[in-house]
Amino acid sequence: MVYKNKIFEKMKAIVLSANLDHNFQAALLRYISEKQDSSMDFGELCIFHYQAFAQQAKVDEDIIAIAAAVELLILSFDIIDDLQDGDADYLWCQDPAMGMNAVLAMLFLTVKCIQESTFSHKEQAIQLLHEFALKSINGQYLDIKNQGQDEASYLNMIETKSGALIALSSSIGAALATGKMDESIIQYSTYIGVVQQILNDIHDLKTWGKKNDMLNRRFSLPIIYLMEQPEAYADILKKYYNDMAMEIDSAYFENILLESGAIRYALAIKNVFKYKALDLIETMPFSNKDKEHLKALVE
Repeated sequence: MVYKNKIFEKMKAIVLSANLDHNFQAALLRYISEKQDSSMDFGELCIFHYQAFAQQAKVDEDIIAIAAAVELLILSFDIIDDLQDGDADYLWCQDPAMGMNAVLAMLFLTVKCIQESTFSHKEQAIQLLHEFALKSINGQYLDIKNQGQDEASYLNMIETKSGALIALSSSIGAALATGKMDESIIQYSTYIGVVQQILNDIHDLKTWGKKNDMLNRRFSLPIIYLMEQPEAYADILKKYYNDMAMEIDSAYFENILLESGAIRYALAIKNVFKYKALDLIETMPFSNKDKEHLKALVE
């Protein structure tokens, strides 16, 4: 997270440079500050891939601005996700109409920032942004409709939703340097996104709060595993998912998640994608230090 603070400050600068109402700008700045303690992995990946292919030892303000634009896009998607799921306590959830207006502003500011940059390959970057952003939106649709109810469908959904955003970040950085789209970058970035999403799913299941998938009758790999077992708890869980009036014994299922092998199963699937990513990263023309940086994202 070498550039986290610079990216954060540039996100605010992009908003302040826009011709927006003062109060609207202030709201956008508050939304950005809400994520101040989060990692800036998407922006960092954009910078990393640009630097690796442009072979520049020094990172200039131009690529920092693009990384900040990417993070604005990711923030807009996070806001949409939170508003649709209703499972978070962020500022935008307190005023959904304002949140949606902020999303629209961030989307256009992202494109505007890239379009007004001095990079010779900015059109390729914008094309990639459109392609992968739409792919992720399609994945979000599948998630909203709860269509990932078996292993294959669920993995396809998170590859489309989460993997596409990592691929977007990495590919934009590489494209700005080379003007080309690299399939290997897209593939290992997608795998990184899948790994991180599975880990997030596991983490959320360990906390019985607003983001718990089981309480929200959402699907994830551990839940899919439980439903496929020839045990009494599988029948209880299926009934709970089909009966909106039914309540669940969280303490009982907290133990089931730990004892049934559901978490181990999800981690095993995660490791399949981890090693796919590691194999591809090894083929890339990066220094050993850079390869280790990417590998850390799937640990």
